[in-house]
Amino acid sequence: MDPRQIWTTRDVALRVHSSFRVIGLFSHGFLAGYAVWNIIVVYVLAGEQMTTLPNLLQQYHLLAYPAQSLLYLLLAISTVSAFDRVNLAKASMALRGFLTLDPTVLASFLYFIALILSLSQQMTSDRINLYPTANETLWPPGSEQQILRPWIVVNLVVALLVGLAWAVVSSRPDVDYTEGGTHGAKLT
Repeated sequence: MDPRQIWTTRDVALRVHSSFRVIGLFSHGFLAGYAVWNIIVVYVLAGEQMTTLPNLLQQYHLLAYPAQSLLYLLLAISTVSAFDRVNLAKASMALRGFLTLDPTVLASFLYFIALILSLSQQMTSDRINLYPTANETLWPPGSEQQILRPWIVVNLVVALLVGLAWAVVSSRPDVDYTEGGTHGAKLT
């Protein structure tokens, strides 16, 4: 007799879903910390009252692509993880959860808004990355204030949204409305 159990597709799907939930929970926390770290670095390099924006460009241009790519990756994973907890098959239940400020629905909404805001600033991140090589065409003299101030403010808003979403998710990390029916199940 072979004591090994034969896995069904359902067993594999449940195991993958459980693994993604663990990765998602890790991503939520890592993203919150990373977003705070990123905004601190930007504000320190920008100087008091954002008076040293050329310093920010000079120092941050090498970090622009890796920092924004990691932020986008973590935002995408966290957004999918948050939406994975909401039963979107029942739109009335999802809408009711949004109106009653259900933590899973609220976190999904906050992550989605943060993802959209982050994507809206990708062109500026590209400009920052190309700072020293395309200085005359992309960075006319004196344009730093006009281009970087909105980028910094949007990054701050993204960090605040991500931090709030993480706090909401971490308040009830075991709730998942896609598992165990429509009433929500606590994971074991």
